[in-house]
Amino acid sequence: MSDAAEPNAIPSPRARGRVLQAVNKTWPGFISGAVEGRARELIDRDEYGEAAEVLEQGIGKYGPGSVSQLLLAWCLHLGDRQEDALGWAVRAVEEEPSNADAHWLHANILFELGRVDEGTASMWRAVELTPDNGRYYMQLAWHQYGDQEFAKTRELVEQALERSPDDVWVQHTAGRIYEHHLRLKRAHAHFARALELDPDDVSVRDDLAVILQTRGRLSAGLRTAWENLRAAEARAQAPVPEGEAVDVPGIDVEERLYETALRHWSWRWYERVLRGALLLNVIDWIFPTPWVEAGAVAGVLVLLYWVSWFWSLRALPAACRRDLVGKGRRGQFAGALARTLLVLGVMGLVLWGELSALQHLGMLALIIGGYLEWYWRAAQISGRRPFGADREV
Repeated sequence: MSDAAEPNAIPSPRARGRVLQAVNKTWPGFISGAVEGRARELIDRDEYGEAAEVLEQGIGKYGPGSVSQLLLAWCLHLGDRQEDALGWAVRAVEEEPSNADAHWLHANILFELGRVDEGTASMWRAVELTPDNGRYYMQLAWHQYGDQEFAKTRELVEQALERSPDDVWVQHTAGRIYEHHLRLKRAHAHFARALELDPDDVSVRDDLAVILQTRGRLSAGLRTAWENLRAAEARAQAPVPEGEAVDVPGIDVEERLYETALRHWSWRWYERVLRGALLLNVIDWIFPTPWVEAGAVAGVLVLLYWVSWFWSLRALPAACRRDLVGKGRRGQFAGALARTLLVLGVMGLVLWGELSALQHLGMLALIIGGYLEWYWRAAQISGRRPFGADREV
């Protein structure tokens, strides 16, 4: 998995329009009613708990038949009242057994309650009723990706993509599932496609920044994280119409992601020189060569390393270059650079001298020790456990 910042949880497909359309079709008089009118205002402001209370008051005054059970269950679900939502979702399914949205909502509530097997069965019922809906297949894949064999999960993902190739949520979730299974190239492709479909989706841009650095495109990932932070700051500074409240989430998340990307940039370059040292030590151990030839090869490799390093640094915006050595980061940047120079110097001595097999084995142990230190520090930068279970996606 990626060693960058913790991403957001799976984006929730609320399907607001679809649920309200289903309600309107079944309850044409309800949409124009006073109870729903007030609830709709609250729903438009994402105040689902308050909307659920309005609907419950309507039931108390006018009886259960005055309010859509599907809509009430949906508001209770998004208002995080899952036990109450489950009861109304069951009623909605009993009332409209051929309504795929009712089964979809029932499944999501069961997933929230940790009743995965029951939720999966309900979601499959929704699939049977609407076999062309790619989101249903993707939700099945998402809730099963950790328990099923990857081949089964991949089949569900591909079925979802075949049915909904232009759905942002489907593409984004496919990327997260493939990232979890370390299919990083495919994950990158799906994140990029999701961004094409919705360039303003913040969570997609964040995951793209992470996957770019994970795949070794350090400057591209850092630049993306920087652009995400700038966009969040712009949203926060945008003028707000008088009398309207505004909630601009994400600045703290973007700041953490950018900070992590900055620290990873210098630390990952140190890892690359460790990788080269490991390779040169093994080659010199197995195929001893005169120091002149070995030195020439090592010189070319060192030159390529520094050219790549400076090229990657030059590709960054000026603000990113300044932030790399900004307050609180100078120590790590200098430490990574010092370690890099130390490793290069030691490898020069190794190639210049004629080490025995035991000495090569000792060098291998030192390099492995360096890798363990690098991994430990990379986990600290990411804010995750050095050992144990991977982060949840």
